Amino acid sequence: MSTQSTNDGVITGPGVGTIVWGLIAVAVSLLVLLSVLWGISFDFGHVLIALLIGSGIALVAGGIWGVSRTKDNSAGQDKA
Repeated sequence: MSTQSTNDGVITGPGVGTIVWGLIAVAVSLLVLLSVLWGISFDFGHVLIALLIGSGIALVAGGIWGVSRTKDNSAGQDKA
């Protein structure tokens, strides 16, 4: 498992990319399971577009959240 560490050596947990790729793998496996067990058919193009849009939004949002969290932490350290 991928973990990130800060300058203090504190391990903060998995990165955003690891979580997003994990969610993509779970989504694809659920779609395959639905198609095998219940015979539901999916249009490959639409599924791929939805996965790409969703993962792109998640990666951008996670990056913005990470930057804002880093700025909040550095601002708190300056005050101390």
